Amino acid sequence: MTVEQKRQQLPPKSVLKALRENAGLSQEQLAVYLGIAVSTLRRWENEGMEPSMTRNQWQVFCQSIGVSFDALPQSLAAPAEANA
Repeated sequence: MTVEQKRQQLPPKSVLKALRENAGLSQEQLAVYLGIAVSTLRRWENEGMEPSMTRNQWQVFCQSIGVSFDALPQSLAAPAEANA
């Protein structure tokens, strides 16, 4: 199997993970900022689970990654709007 074939078999990077990595944060750093367990963040990133954050946690998340709430991808923003 070629490297390209292996790459195509990998699941796409979650939006949450991509935002975290673009901000240069580790899972541990972001988990501390949000006041959650690292295992929870891993589950959100790796299993595609919908993040269940409070409004305050969403604000901290946005500040941490340097993106306004309105600029978040719809796949992340929709759950927070429902909890607002």
